[in-house]
Amino acid sequence: MKTYFVQIIAIVLALSFWGCSSNPKEEQTQAEAPAEIPPSLKENTGKVMLVKLSDKEREELAVTTERIQSEYIDHQLVAPGVVFPAPGHSSIISTPINGQVTAIKVYEGHWVNKGQELFRIQSLEYGNLISEYLQAFAQEAYQKSRLARLKQLVDEKISSANELEQATAEYQRISAALKSSYAKLRAIGVSTSEIEQFSSSGNVEPTLKILAPINGVIERNFVELGQSVNALENLSRVLDTRQVLVRGYLSPGDATLVEPGNKVVLTKREQEDMLIEATITSINPGLDANSRSVVVNIVVPSTNHWPKPGENLRLSITSESKKEIIAVKLQALTYDGDQAVVFVKKDANTFERRPIEIVELADDYVYVASGLMPDEEVAVTKVFSLKALSRFELISEE
Repeated sequence: MKTYFVQIIAIVLALSFWGCSSNPKEEQTQAEAPAEIPPSLKENTGKVMLVKLSDKEREELAVTTERIQSEYIDHQLVAPGVVFPAPGHSSIISTPINGQVTAIKVYEGHWVNKGQELFRIQSLEYGNLISEYLQAFAQEAYQKSRLARLKQLVDEKISSANELEQATAEYQRISAALKSSYAKLRAIGVSTSEIEQFSSSGNVEPTLKILAPINGVIERNFVELGQSVNALENLSRVLDTRQVLVRGYLSPGDATLVEPGNKVVLTKREQEDMLIEATITSINPGLDANSRSVVVNIVVPSTNHWPKPGENLRLSITSESKKEIIAVKLQALTYDGDQAVVFVKKDANTFERRPIEIVELADDYVYVASGLMPDEEVAVTKVFSLKALSRFELISEE
């Protein structure tokens, strides 16, 4: 009897030990089991999600749709611009020699024509150039006459051929000196008619006339009467504002959409009713060092003295698309997380929730790279209601 009692106690102790050791393992297994993700948050890749409406829901929602087409879409870009003088319509007037300003013929704000006299510079250097030319001119005339006489004497066999050769070489040397002195005068701006007058006139004043190289307005004079000036020193600046250069500044991303020939509307920031229609003339190949922008150049004629160099303008650029692209209204777009989504009409009571890839958002339209086909219809109203119903459909299916 005692032995039986001992066996029962041993069995009870063994069962108690087994029970204590098994419970923690079960709790640990339950704790390590991952929590199940709600059906509404599960990824639904590769599955077509349809929103099916009842007749009553269709009537209450009254979803408006729009048929989409693949077409060429013009991009509208807005950029700041600054006005500069047009190429060839601005000129710095400088003196080619050292001297003294003895006359100022025009002042700031005066209109001048090409070839009109602006300044007079009295210069010893200029006088020396005239003297060099006159000496070469006289020697060339003498050597030419001497060469002609020697040719006649050689023909009559009075002089030798050696003398003729020497005379020919001397004439060529003097001719070269004359051409050199002539070129020096032309290089400092002396006209051909003035040079021809040097040999015929008795007294020649060493006063150089500075002429206007272009038509325009004197923007600024940099010298005063009687001032001494050095060679290449600036005297004045002439601007022809009948044509100007407008530089527009685009971001590198926007610059990829434009090309020379695109239409541009230039407007004044304070007065948008003042506008000029033009086209892009050229595009700089690199980024502007200061603004880190791509510079587009527009050469335009001014209207009623507008725009003027230094003004800030607003540029509205129309960039024509080079390929067909699908565009849908912005109202049709919604997001599921980071994924862009639209609702495509399948029949009167059914819409498909369709993920799309967006190329660009512009104004009231979304440009689509993939996810839609031409002639499909997308919902443009009650989009958020359809989105809520699609989440409900997803939960009910799972």
